[in-house]
Amino acid sequence: MTEDVTLPRPLLLTVRALGVVAGVLLLALILLTIADVVSRNARDRSIVGTVDIATMLLVAVAFLGLAAAEADGRHVAVELFESRFGVRTRAVFSILRGVLLIGLGVLLTWGLSEVLLSAVERGETTNDILRLPTWPAKVVLLASFVLFFVVAVWKELLTFAALRSEQSGVDR
Repeated sequence: MTEDVTLPRPLLLTVRALGVVAGVLLLALILLTIADVVSRNARDRSIVGTVDIATMLLVAVAFLGLAAAEADGRHVAVELFESRFGVRTRAVFSILRGVLLIGLGVLLTWGLSEVLLSAVERGETTNDILRLPTWPAKVVLLASFVLFFVVAVWKELLTFAALRSEQSGVDR
């Protein structure tokens, strides 16, 4: 596998910006939790809606960083098996990964779009006291997965191109 995979600058900036947003939301979640604990100890009651808000923030934090982790190569990758093969076989594996990524990306995008549309049409809300609409969290999920799959497929295309150029250098 190649480590020097570069992404287009606009895509990289978008991915990194979402990673920063995830970090800011994590900080907000921490502060909300601290404020809730202090409120429980000082006033003997929680801040109203903390559970709803914390749940939404957790969803956003968990998924907004997906594409950034993929772009920076921070996801777990196991190359022990594939590294034992030649360039041609690794290129075939790269094609298979690309096809699987595209298929999974289309399937998840379609499914999450349906879930989002359903939540909007039904006016779905959380079950707790604030009754927050769930569609913002579902937009975050959809956008995060789409961006993740765009980054993953792009990286796989670049990996395949690098393997092809390595193969043509070997064939000479």
